[in-house]
Amino acid sequence: MQNQISEDHNIFDEKEIRIKELEKKLKETEEKLNQLQKQNQSNRELGSKVVDNAIEINRLLQHKSRFIDNLSHDLATPITPLLSLLPLIKEELQNEKSKELLDTCIRNVEYIKRVINNSRELADIGATNFIFKRENLAEIVDQLIKKYDVVFKGYNVKTQNSIDRCIIIKTEKDRLLQLLDHLTSNAINSMPNGGLIRFEAKQVKKENKTFIQITVTDTGIGLTREQTDHIFEEFYKTDNSRHKLDSTGLGLTICKTIIEKHGGKIWADSHGPGTGASIHFTVPSKESIHTRSF
Repeated sequence: MQNQISEDHNIFDEKEIRIKELEKKLKETEEKLNQLQKQNQSNRELGSKVVDNAIEINRLLQHKSRFIDNLSHDLATPITPLLSLLPLIKEELQNEKSKELLDTCIRNVEYIKRVINNSRELADIGATNFIFKRENLAEIVDQLIKKYDVVFKGYNVKTQNSIDRCIIIKTEKDRLLQLLDHLTSNAINSMPNGGLIRFEAKQVKKENKTFIQITVTDTGIGLTREQTDHIFEEFYKTDNSRHKLDSTGLGLTICKTIIEKHGGKIWADSHGPGTGASIHFTVPSKESIHTRSF
């Protein structure tokens, strides 16, 4: 009888221990559920904040575009008669010193006009939907080279289109030509004694999507590390052109905006002063995305 009582007592102890273990696990489970609920609540709050921030950023960008457009229009109004009248005034002058001073005025007014035009261009790109179509990349580059053939010869610049004729991309052709126009102009300015501009392209994979990486390389004055880090910022000018009025500091910002609207990236590469520079950027290949607008 005593042995039976002892066995029953042991069984009771084991059950009690088991119950305590189960209670402990249940408590741990409840704590984990509470933590998950708090995390889900935090995630929902964070998601809501992200959406709100995205809406606010979009509102500010639209406001910025409208502001730039209005400002550009207001500035362009007085600039137009100045550009027309100043050369006429110069013709009436006899004093050479006065003519030199007036030339300085004309150059500055022309610079203001370029800033206005580039600012409008940047605002227009940001506010415009891009409609992508399949285009032959090599043919687009051929069109650019043909367009500036006289300019290239005048600046003693050679061009080399090394892009495979089979590469098809998804792009808005006019915007891509606009980008290449800015890159080509920068390359020419970096080669005061002439040189070579080379166009290349290759296929790259990123996040299960296919992109085409396009490279425009020149044999010009090159870039420092600091310049490659900041060259796509608004109104940034490289040290060699910071004092020049032929550069507004917006050309590469325009290029960056165009590529971002393609869902791609753009970056600069150079081995330093005197080694030339390369601008790389990615655009979707024909397989990468469905036709859509931004």
